[in-house]
Amino acid sequence: MPPEQPDYGPRGYLPPQAAKRARKIVLREPMGLQWAIAAVVAGVLVLLAGGVLFLLRSGPPSAPFVPVGEIARIDPRGAGTLSLGTDRAVLVLRGAGGVAVFDDPGVAVAWCPQRSLLIARDDAAWSPDGRLVGGDGESLTRLASQVHDGVLYVDSGADGTRLPPRPGTGPTTCPTT
Repeated sequence: MPPEQPDYGPRGYLPPQAAKRARKIVLREPMGLQWAIAAVVAGVLVLLAGGVLFLLRSGPPSAPFVPVGEIARIDPRGAGTLSLGTDRAVLVLRGAGGVAVFDDPGVAVAWCPQRSLLIARDDAAWSPDGRLVGGDGESLTRLASQVHDGVLYVDSGADGTRLPPRPGTGPTTCPTT
């Protein structure tokens, strides 16, 4: 004769007599009104916290971000520069999808959509993440940025990040079609 199988829980979880009693314990009476009120209060608290968070995060970014200018001034399929102040400019790339902001390299740079590269007139080329992939020089310094209501904000005080260059891995010219 096979051993008796427990009828509650996994094999060996509860002895048969305890399994019979445990089945009787499972909520035999309705929960009181206090449970419904507690659930509503918890829901209201979650909605209130979400509303406060939404209101705090829906405005323009705070310091150290500074407004640079309208993002519409940069071609959505290209790149261009915007002035960050009296003596500093930033290179804004929109052609690769999204918005990437770099310290201005000091040379004229154009976006080459055929090769997905930023190409300078002095035969330097950078990938959309700012890494030098062709020519001489250094990678571009990427700056933290946010767009709010069509205005570009840049963290002007940050040093930014610069990826290690990989020169010689990409072309430095853009084909004309």
